[in-house]
Amino acid sequence: MHPSPQSSDLLRALWTLDVLGKKPEYFTPPQAMRDRVESLEKLPPLPEIARRFLELKSDPYCDAAKLAQIVELDPALAAQVIRWANSALFGYRRRILTVKDAIVLALGFEQVFYLAFSLCSLKPLQAPTEGLLGKRFFWRQTLAGSALMQKLVLLLDAGERPDLAAVHLVYLLHNTGHLLLAHLFRNEFDYLVRVAGANTGSPLISIERFTLGVDHGQLGAWLMQAWSMPEYLQTVIHHHHNPFYRGDHERIVWLTCLTDHLLGRIGIGDACHLSLADTPLYRNLKIDPATAEECLQRIVDAREELDRAVACLI
Repeated sequence: MHPSPQSSDLLRALWTLDVLGKKPEYFTPPQAMRDRVESLEKLPPLPEIARRFLELKSDPYCDAAKLAQIVELDPALAAQVIRWANSALFGYRRRILTVKDAIVLALGFEQVFYLAFSLCSLKPLQAPTEGLLGKRFFWRQTLAGSALMQKLVLLLDAGERPDLAAVHLVYLLHNTGHLLLAHLFRNEFDYLVRVAGANTGSPLISIERFTLGVDHGQLGAWLMQAWSMPEYLQTVIHHHHNPFYRGDHERIVWLTCLTDHLLGRIGIGDACHLSLADTPLYRNLKIDPATAEECLQRIVDAREELDRAVACLI
């Protein structure tokens, strides 16, 4: 089989890096990566405050007041929730001054719960702040996509909408594999960033698979399994770059994939060189492309607010 032009470009970039002596002496094979994640070697456990959030979720008497109490255990987290509630990204127009008001009046219980849970869960994972796949890159896509995905899900037929709680959590955690790669496999992460930088016109997901033999979706799914997170989360994180996926939780997979593709249209995230025209996403989800574009424009209009929100996270 002859390599595609894209593969040839990647081979040339890899050869150049090898000649320069920049390729790591030892690359962790995909199975060894999985074994390391599943054995929790050097992997931080789910933080205590995140566990408190999960315990609250199973409390039949949980309410906004109880959620606010846990959020307020971390002053920085409480301040961030209030900033989110006042953000143009989420469209609430009154001034919010307390965590409880952020929950009740602006964002809702589920949104605050999963935003706070995700921030606490991912905080221990060490990654560079700047650059491709750094924390700024990660949170910019995560916050923009979370806001966009909430708008897109309302475009689905009422009887076909995924559970909104699942939608919240999926997008906030779907790119966790990038942070995990930086945390556990820094040599491989740095090499991936260099190769991606030499191939700025190629899809990042293809570069990951070519250089590492594994992609961030697989890595993220292994982490979710190690943390005993719900099965639907593992499935969606694993397959969220596959617009042709069929199987359990397929509508959330498609919705996540569509959100990534749309953000890529405006230069945000890891899907900047993927084409929606080659996918069945709009057809499968029964979403009008023009209406989806209107949702995307609201994210464009809030870019300055998005950048301020991201700056508070890193």
